Amino acid sequence: MAPLPLFYSSIIVLDRNTHRESRLAPVEKPYAFAASTHVLPALVAEFAVGCRDMPILFLEEPAGISPLFMVGMRSAESCFVDADGRWRGQHPPAYLRRYPFIGGEVSAQQQVICIDGGYAGLQDKEGERLFTEAGEPGDALQRIITFVGEYADAAKVTAAFTAELKALDLLQTINIEIRSPDGASSNFSGFAAVSEERFNALSDEALLELKRKGYLAPIYAHLISLANFALLGERAATRA
Repeated sequence: MAPLPLFYSSIIVLDRNTHRESRLAPVEKPYAFAASTHVLPALVAEFAVGCRDMPILFLEEPAGISPLFMVGMRSAESCFVDADGRWRGQHPPAYLRRYPFIGGEVSAQQQVICIDGGYAGLQDKEGERLFTEAGEPGDALQRIITFVGEYADAAKVTAAFTAELKALDLLQTINIEIRSPDGASSNFSGFAAVSEERFNALSDEALLELKRKGYLAPIYAHLISLANFALLGERAATRA
């Protein structure tokens, strides 16, 4: 059995019959579910806004290369989610904003919308209805369907981007040391970043191809983001 995606305790398909009376209610601490992780999945479309306060890294996995936002100085601890479950950064990643929903496939032609079965905001008494009396998606569910679809499309673009980085051999494994003003430090290994030396050595033709595909901007955003490790140390000290 494949492991569940990050933060999901179970995944159930939204069904117009089973969930005809279901409602989506706001939860008291909207991002509390992300308080115990130091890395979050990133989409290439988010690099430009995410690079302002989060380091963007890459992790090579069996399924491919995954871009990540580093959001904590220590493992299992986010510096961006406060005690009230609010996001304290400039850009809450799309992966968090999509939760508790996620797309699923019944077949290549049939897509479904799923939800984390343990989500506290799914109830029958309060909140906005997911389905109308006639069993059609309500306004809230229509917005969710749109966003989940946009996320899936952006994930495909991200996969193509990381495949290009790998094909051009631009990624190198790096060691990370984060220090906070109070003297604490943390070290991480296994992550990768674009090698500026290899990037600058690309031929004019390769650079033009990256430009044509729209990949230069996210590469530069990634490189700029690597200056944010010091900010993580400062955030960790403030949080403590």
